[in-house]
Amino acid sequence: MKRLILCFLCCCALLLSGCSFGAFTVDTLLSAPKLSQEQQEIHETLIASVGNDISLKYPKSGDNRSAFLIANIDDEPTDEAIVFYEYNNISKDNSGIRLCVLDKNDSGKWVCVYEQAGAGTDVDKIIVSQLDRSGRVNVIVGYTTLTMTDKVLEVYSYSGGRLELQAKDTYSVMETIDINNDGFSEIVTVQSGGEGTAATASVLNSRGSEIVKENIISMSPQYQYASAYIKGKVTESNKALFIDSAYGDGNIRTEFIYYRNDALQNPPAQIGERLLSQTLRPDGYYCADVDNDGIIEIPTVTVMTGYEQLPSEEQLYITTWSAYEDFYRFTPKLSGFYSIANGYMYDFDESWLGKVTVKKDSLTGEAVFYLYADSLENSTAELMRITVCQRNDTDSYRERGYIRITSEGQIDYMVKLSENNRNKMVPSLAQVKSNFYLVG
Repeated sequence: MKRLILCFLCCCALLLSGCSFGAFTVDTLLSAPKLSQEQQEIHETLIASVGNDISLKYPKSGDNRSAFLIANIDDEPTDEAIVFYEYNNISKDNSGIRLCVLDKNDSGKWVCVYEQAGAGTDVDKIIVSQLDRSGRVNVIVGYTTLTMTDKVLEVYSYSGGRLELQAKDTYSVMETIDINNDGFSEIVTVQSGGEGTAATASVLNSRGSEIVKENIISMSPQYQYASAYIKGKVTESNKALFIDSAYGDGNIRTEFIYYRNDALQNPPAQIGERLLSQTLRPDGYYCADVDNDGIIEIPTVTVMTGYEQLPSEEQLYITTWSAYEDFYRFTPKLSGFYSIANGYMYDFDESWLGKVTVKKDSLTGEAVFYLYADSLENSTAELMRITVCQRNDTDSYRERGYIRITSEGQIDYMVKLSENNRNKMVPSLAQVKSNFYLVG
């Protein structure tokens, strides 16, 4: 979800900066994707079995965003399909999410073999994972309901033409990760707290034929809900789930769940405000693996040079990305200008920190980097400017002296360097490319 949000914000920023994406509306962005030929065949088989007065249900988050889950979920060599849908004319017998399992017969045709109700009114997330060495594949489905704050988690296994429920729980955050380094994924969850009780994190582990909940630990007492979360390494040898926690004051702090000394730990909650306060920053500054080394960095912000006396809504920030070190320490790795809307980070060299500031071009929306001279108004010595545009517009920017730094899909990130060769603060193109990071 985070990547989709950043993509949407990036498109908005590009429209404001003069890059044309053509006409689009919220409806076109949210419309269901066109079905592939295989999905169309599955859909037709489903309709023949349950009727055509249905709507497909697409997961709201996670990597699997299709109403059609196609995977090998049993001990046969061929794939099965699970389709999530709901009836348009709701009755007490067919309300909520339904799921149908389809398999291919000897003629290679899809047939419906099993159908049942889901555990909610919408699909939050679908994960297919092997949780142990048995070879069994589990289908993990998160549902939202109209009556609960937390979501409902159901873990299924499929064999003999039946979808069996192996475990059921609730969650506000749910992800699969090999958190204990045993070679298989575990289900890591966070559950919201009740009146006077703190939220908790735990692990669902496969133990033989059962999936059991264990290693329950507390989140910080101030935790309310997760603005965002991401899985990755916290150190070279430890995987973790990072949770950017909202505290109701417009700011977030980061807690992270990982195994250390064969026990589940959450250092920020264990140490308390002393460690949590070191991760304090405005909402929207989410954890990420900025430098692509596999280790997740936590961002914090300080007011950029020249913006100290401006109202908070007009301030720009220097963003510092830090990695957690054992024994409750954070080590800074990168510091510089971070554009949330456009999804990039520019790392300031030591010579730039405190001496360079950034202003937004009011006409183009570009980030313009200036040598700081006592005030923002007096800072007029431009060092470079960075813009983001669609690939179709790249040539027009090249004609105006811009050079491509990097690309992502059909989006190009461009820089225009100052032509003042006597200013030693102007970076080379090689320096720009070395200090530029995509985030998201």
